[in-house]
Amino acid sequence: MNIHVSKLLQKMEEELDKAKKSDTDKELREKLVVIKSLCEVILDEKSISLNIPSPHSNEINQAELQKMMGNLSTAVKQQPTISSTPYKESDANGDSLFDF
Repeated sequence: MNIHVSKLLQKMEEELDKAKKSDTDKELREKLVVIKSLCEVILDEKSISLNIPSPHSNEINQAELQKMMGNLSTAVKQQPTISSTPYKESDANGDSLFDF
């Protein structure tokens, strides 16, 4: 019987999710033992195929980029402008920062 590695990895992910949701130490330990056993099955397999297809592509599509970066056109518009004229206070003694 030849089980594909991706199926075992998928089962490991399911068990990991269950382990994260476990309420007691006993349940957590049981799930970790299952994960360990699945790891041992993968490592002991002689005819293992290391060409595991990635479930996600490495390319970033436009929607993902927009979610990560936000809306660039509004970000540029929201930048404050710096005035070249100094701010004048009525109770200031002079132009220096040290003039109180």
